[in-house]
Amino acid sequence: MKIVMLVPYFYPHTGGTEKYVKDLSTGLANLGHQITIISNNLPTDKSAPAEEMMGSVKIIRLPAYDFLGYLPVSSAFNLEMVKDCDIIHVHVPAYGFMRAVAGKVKQPVIGTYHLDVSLPDHFAGTYIPAWLRKFVEFFADMYASFLIPKIDAMITTTEAYAAASPIMHKFPRRVIPIGIFYDQIDAAQKKLGLNPSKKRRNQILFLGRLAENKGCAYIVKALPEILASFPDTKLIICGQGEEEAHLRSMISSLGIEKSIEFYGVLNFEQLVEFFYTSMVYVFPSTSNLESFGIVQLEAMANYTPVIATDIPGPNMVIERDKTGVIVPVKDSKALAEKVKWFLANPDKAIEMGQAGRRLVETKYDWKTICAQIVDLYKEILEQKK
Repeated sequence: MKIVMLVPYFYPHTGGTEKYVKDLSTGLANLGHQITIISNNLPTDKSAPAEEMMGSVKIIRLPAYDFLGYLPVSSAFNLEMVKDCDIIHVHVPAYGFMRAVAGKVKQPVIGTYHLDVSLPDHFAGTYIPAWLRKFVEFFADMYASFLIPKIDAMITTTEAYAAASPIMHKFPRRVIPIGIFYDQIDAAQKKLGLNPSKKRRNQILFLGRLAENKGCAYIVKALPEILASFPDTKLIICGQGEEEAHLRSMISSLGIEKSIEFYGVLNFEQLVEFFYTSMVYVFPSTSNLESFGIVQLEAMANYTPVIATDIPGPNMVIERDKTGVIVPVKDSKALAEKVKWFLANPDKAIEMGQAGRRLVETKYDWKTICAQIVDLYKEILEQKK
């Protein structure tokens, strides 16, 4: 099949949606399908090429500008770009591409609903008024509710997130999770000589965008209590974002600079090493801007258990108390207690990490997931005849 992926952002812009589209496209191409990704060329300062090949996958980046830093705006897309494809797969939000194709093309249009439009409480340490957040979210939800009925099928990655969503709970959906290419991780582990003896029993890891909704501040606030019991603990923070300056100020005020190491955007092998060598990965996200949490799969694929917050979607990825644990949202004390438990029980942590790896292999293999998506494509194609 000829399949076009429409996604508001793509690499070099980084995030969970971009990784999903990249990996799904790669998996479908591995099955022999012809894939084209059409996106917006943002951020402009990265100077990404307008067209390039990613293996056998074609990437087209359209000129655009980023309204308020979160909403890509472009007039360059037109329906001629998708006239010869068999399937259009659109990824939302934002809704620009969905608006452009919904009800306007003869081909089936499949959507993946990645997350609700939701503003964080703070941006770079500055409070966003509740009235403004509600205003933006209300109109985004109305717009989505208008467009989604025009789509032939919608995919959500967990039923829990869809059921809790102000949008998706109203519409039929297919639940197909996100996958991971763990063979690539295995190759990196082998190259780096990683094995259970390499686990650093004092190391905990946060990896993600340094944005308010990712919750990194809560593990920082938890660290003094952790250090009181395990003074040699090292918190590794990997990522970049608008909250970095605020986090560094908080760390300085707590006097814990020597116990935290910041790393920016790392290469694949560096990420594998940090995931593998950490005793536990902390995933403290705070809002429905997080619908799944691919990083949880990356941690489990690297034999590392997860501490995740109890928000719909991400709380369904691990197996509770088998491959990780769940803590309340925005609860630094609960985070501290669970981290201390893992540090006090390294053998149990390694056992849970091994269980996580088995879960990845049985439930989150991209080969299995791509087959489910292809079945959906074929089903909708048959319905459209």
